[in-house]
This record gives sequence, structure tokens and C-alpha cells, in this order.
Amino acid sequence: MPGPSQSLDSAQSNDKYFTVYVSTSGALLVRESGTTPTWHSLMALVPANQRVVAATIVDQGTPPSNDVHISILTASGNIYQTACRVTGTYTWPGNCTAFVNNTPPNN
Repeated sequence: MPGPSQSLDSAQSNDKYFTVYVSTSGALLVRESGTTPTWHSLMALVPANQRVVAATIVDQGTPPSNDVHISILTASGNIYQTACRVTGTYTWPGNCTAFVNNTPPNN
């Protein structure tokens, strides 16, 4: 099973730059360029009893979409994904959907 680690990934959407960071303590943060504060916690969205060990962030392609998608890997080996709206007026983490479990079945 994955243990404590740090993770960093970034993406661009609609002329905004985003960074997703996982600290060694398992905190999940997203940074959005041009906002104050620049870092926003997504911990309220992480499923109960799950410790985040890695995360990725991606825009859905060309042309840029209205969302960025964040995937996380937990210490228990589960994979979850959320979509976060990044156009119009929004507040983190209220612009994100609940994390959906995308863990593949055991082989």
C-alpha cells in the first residue's frame, strides 16, 4: 500500500494556472493563479477515512473546458476523481463535485 509521500501536478484552463499538492501529512490543496488566498483546501471533499498520498489535475482538452478534473490515490489504494468548475463566479471547494470512486476491480 502507498505510504506517506508528497505529490505535485499542474494544469492550465481558460488562461488560469492550477497546481494540486499533497503534503506528507495527506493534506490536499489546490492553487489557483490570481486568487487570494492562492491555496485552497479540498480536504472537505476527501472521502471519510481516506488518506491522500498522490493527486493529478487535468483540463479536459482543446478548447479548454469549464472544468479541471482532480484524481487522488489514497493510502488504502483507492482512486477517486472530482470535477471542479473554473469559470464564472465560484468558491473552492464548493465549485467541485463529490469525489467518485474510480478504483479498478481487483485482478
